[in-house]
Amino acid sequence: MPSAQNRAEAIRQSLVDLRRLFQRRELPALWGAAALDYNELRLLDAVRVAEPATVGDVARRLGIDPSRASRQVARAVRRGLLRRRAEQRDARKVVLEVTSRGRTVQVRGSDLTRARIEHALARWTAREREQFVELFARFVAELVPSS
Repeated sequence: MPSAQNRAEAIRQSLVDLRRLFQRRELPALWGAAALDYNELRLLDAVRVAEPATVGDVARRLGIDPSRASRQVARAVRRGLLRRRAEQRDARKVVLEVTSRGRTVQVRGSDLTRARIEHALARWTAREREQFVELFARFVAELVPSS
């Protein structure tokens, strides 16, 4: 049986491989083939998770600097994917919301992602898939600090 250190290293390496997958050209190209922009999908997800979100919230969630987040938000607003509005309790604060067009893009991206996941799990038994869902969710919950 592998030691705890060896198990942790194997998991670390798998996470590195997963990160590389998201950095490779092939994955964004997959979304691009479906007329979806991977960076827009990430932006929309970041806004949706914190909605209503500020540009600062988006920058933190995406791990990018605020000026870059601001440029991405401006582009998404121009494309009709996000809208800006004054926050009701503090009109000086501008918050972002996903538009209906943005939600449509998110649904298409989610459908494509689910299809890729289903493809990756196609040879797994039903029990393996059930275990993976449970254990992966538990792993992520323990790995990622509550925000």
